[in-house]
Amino acid sequence: MTVLRAGSATDPGRVRAVNQDSVLITDSLFCVADGMGGHAGGEVASKAAVDVLRTEALIATDADGVVVGIKRANDEVIRRSLEEPELAGMGTTVVAAMLVRDALGDHMVVANVGDSRAYHYQGGGLRQVSNDHSVSAELLRAGEITAEEAAHHVQRHVITRVLGFSDFEVDLFDLELFDGDRILLCSDGLSNEVSDEEISMVLGQAEDPSAAAADLVRRANANGGQDNISVVVIDVSETGRGPAAVPEPLPSAPVVATQVPAAKVVVARPTEIADLTQKGDEGWLARRRRLGMRRAITLRTGLLLGAIGLVVIGALGFVWWYEQSSYYVTTSENSLVIFEGRPGGLLWFHPQLSEITNTTTKDVLAMRIPQLRLGVIEPSKQAAQAYIANLRQEHSAAQLLNPTTTTSLPVTPATMSGG
Repeated sequence: MTVLRAGSATDPGRVRAVNQDSVLITDSLFCVADGMGGHAGGEVASKAAVDVLRTEALIATDADGVVVGIKRANDEVIRRSLEEPELAGMGTTVVAAMLVRDALGDHMVVANVGDSRAYHYQGGGLRQVSNDHSVSAELLRAGEITAEEAAHHVQRHVITRVLGFSDFEVDLFDLELFDGDRILLCSDGLSNEVSDEEISMVLGQAEDPSAAAADLVRRANANGGQDNISVVVIDVSETGRGPAAVPEPLPSAPVVATQVPAAKVVVARPTEIADLTQKGDEGWLARRRRLGMRRAITLRTGLLLGAIGLVVIGALGFVWWYEQSSYYVTTSENSLVIFEGRPGGLLWFHPQLSEITNTTTKDVLAMRIPQLRLGVIEPSKQAAQAYIANLRQEHSAAQLLNPTTTTSLPVTPATMSGG
């Protein structure tokens, strides 16, 4: 039967005065929650989520149980924010791991909402298990930006899924366990400050999970400590499978000695040299023909290059048409704006600002803000304007139904970023 041994460490970091993270360690369920929203809201949100999951750990037995627990934690955070006005707008990320015992044997289920991460250290190698739910990560997965651009994206800390705002999908991952494996759960205060290589080194060297967690927190602070830092390290043993094989490096490509034929040397006779000097006024094409040199560009080559050119021009024309034939609605400051083009642009065609509307984020339900920040694509400017009008109507209708609890709160990158 699989045995788990866990350790944790949490710290407010070197910049923030309050630690809004919470951690959970039980016999089978482990969690890190990164709270956000107001002076005390983030701390309350993360603790509320962890308290619900602590109760769920007593009854959850499979992946569905983890999802149900996270959904109930979301309901609790929303309930608290509605009942206590000073907590309005609070939220929290969650990354959790639970040992599941079923007919398939012991295995670990990982669940995440937000940008707190789960890593699996196995066979001397480290891999990130979870997917970050942030604007930059979504754009990276969509192929719209590169990994380097994502690392410095202005909205890399703006998350797209969070407990406390609306319904969401919980990402689930299943891990096969071997003796000596380590599972790492952490808030972005660690992953933003410590590289994967350094994390892997610590997990490979520290024998005790608590010591590993403390060392990782220390390194995050040493590298800047710009955010709260929380770490849970889970050691796996007695799985019945033994240790995982150490991944072998890919074999190097064989070095093949390529024999290069010796260059053909042509020695011109004196009479030929004299003849060449007398023909210095002949054209370059005639000279190439006389010397037996092939034409640089044949008719067939010219036709092929021409066809390629037409294809390239056609493709560029299509890209321009595709880019300019759509509009999207997004936010700028607290205003809703309309751009001509597509979010992020395409190739060197960049979206152009078409209209700054009179609608603000206060006129829109809070649950719509994350999608608006990504950009809502519409086929025409009229359609974009109609979409904004619908958002206003939706907000007005919600106010009529429940004027005390449905008023939208302005959501800015600061309130949606990890605490």
